[in-house]
Amino acid sequence: MKLTEIFEDVPDFRVLSRTSYKLSEILIISLCAVLGGAEDCEEISEYGRQKEEFLRTFLELEHGIPSHDTFTRVFRFLDKEAFSACLYRWSEEIVASLDALQINIDGKVLRATGKRGKRTSGLCLVNAWVANHCLSLGQVKVDAKSNEKTAIPAIIEDIDIAGALVSIDAMGTHSKFAQQIRSKGGDYLLALKKNQKGLYEQVSDWLERHQDTLEKHTDVDYVGGRIETRTTWLCQNLQWLNALEEWPDCSSIIMTHYERSFKNGKTDSTSKTRFYISSAKYQAQQFNTAVRSHWSIENQLHWYLDVVFMEDKQRVREGNGPENMATLRKLSLQLLMQQKTKGISLKKLRKRAAWNDEFLLKTILQMQV
Repeated sequence: MKLTEIFEDVPDFRVLSRTSYKLSEILIISLCAVLGGAEDCEEISEYGRQKEEFLRTFLELEHGIPSHDTFTRVFRFLDKEAFSACLYRWSEEIVASLDALQINIDGKVLRATGKRGKRTSGLCLVNAWVANHCLSLGQVKVDAKSNEKTAIPAIIEDIDIAGALVSIDAMGTHSKFAQQIRSKGGDYLLALKKNQKGLYEQVSDWLERHQDTLEKHTDVDYVGGRIETRTTWLCQNLQWLNALEEWPDCSSIIMTHYERSFKNGKTDSTSKTRFYISSAKYQAQQFNTAVRSHWSIENQLHWYLDVVFMEDKQRVREGNGPENMATLRKLSLQLLMQQKTKGISLKKLRKRAAWNDEFLLKTILQMQV
């Protein structure tokens, strides 16, 4: 399989008789550049010029390296669904061989895409993330003047969730989303806050009053000089809870308490208690892990995109550019995550991809497996 065949299914929107550069080569150059540290189309074009000799070892480049205007135009008008499908198709092939999946759904705002003086005008993408294996399964744009609730049904519909546990924060705690997840063969784990006032009050009151009689699991971690204690209480006898009637197949309510302390015995002020409902019939220890794993989408996807790929500073706004560039960053992140080993940060791996052509080629070729 040739490297350029990775992007063969992406339709070319251009008039082919008037084009000088192959679309597949433009996308391969862009992927190599972003892996190597490029942040925008000008840097992608400059990367191509500096690495032209290396790129010619696997690309024809009949007319040389495109200008930054060509890269900008391509990402602005490229079919965003077809381009993102390249990433998700690869993820789905990996997921097909795995068991016990947990899929996290959460939104992320690209801050720099907003208009000056309007904090809520930035592009928001709702992402689906496989917590266990750091794989991106999909993204859906949130419509302007709307919120994440409008995009959650679309992303649930787009991905295969059969047999998976789908976790969503309190924004997505709605009975219609639970019904959609169950109808597609998945289980839900939904956070409870006061936006579901009646249910929240019943669940929190019952669990807090009866916690001494419930199944319990405590987990202690030592991280960065802090001692983090997470305790989970589980109740699966729900006959008394009439507020759950509209929640399909709900079989578990969960309470988790987080407390951080330091070696000197001082307790961190961030200690808090959270509540959840789920259709899964897990043990307390499994829910303890699942609740913690939900934050993988923040700690391993959103955080890395911001810190390693500087996503919150990207100012691409026109056409499909923001979403296509977001897909390119996720694809690069996922490729680097597959190369990550203990003691080597993603920032170092990105530098290695820029400096070591053999490592870069090895990283990209993962997509052909």
